[in-house]
Amino acid sequence: MSKVFLIRHGQAVDGWTSMDPGLSETGIHQSKKLSEKMNNMVTGREAVVSSPLKRCLETANIALAKLDVNINIDNTFAELPSPISDLNKRVVWLKRVLPLTWEELENDPVSASSCISYSSWREDVIRSLFKLKGDSIIFSHYVVINSVIGWALNSNKVVNFNPANCSITELEINKGKISVSSLGDENLSKVNI
Repeated sequence: MSKVFLIRHGQAVDGWTSMDPGLSETGIHQSKKLSEKMNNMVTGREAVVSSPLKRCLETANIALAKLDVNINIDNTFAELPSPISDLNKRVVWLKRVLPLTWEELENDPVSASSCISYSSWREDVIRSLFKLKGDSIIFSHYVVINSVIGWALNSNKVVNFNPANCSITELEINKGKISVSSLGDENLSKVNI
């Protein structure tokens, strides 16, 4: 059995209106608070993985600054790929597809025309979790975390809960199964992907 800690990045400076924003001042503060938890949680034996996106890397670097760990970058844990490059249209698309099921997301006209296989993207995330050796800490994103929770709960919904920035969701992986030990703190306000 191995434990996996999914950590959502700190608040991004631009939220939905930038392709790769860094952390806002609030996000930096959240990451510093996360550092206190990480200092008590990390044993040094865990693999540490991060999405390549700035907000995750900045969160990981701040949260782990006092620890002697290597951060491995894995593109698999980057946020849900967008079929749209225009940021304003992307916001409209996200607001439309987040309440859907994975099948409905695949069949959304904009999603379908993009040739992105969202079911394959989700399966890649799950496959990567099963490939992890031992306990792991993963700095990632809202939809990535939700896709894993949905898989563990056998839910086909894209969004299963609203993980707060810098929240820690704990999983156990055992004999090809993912179970949720604890969901991270939830954010009941605006979602900032």
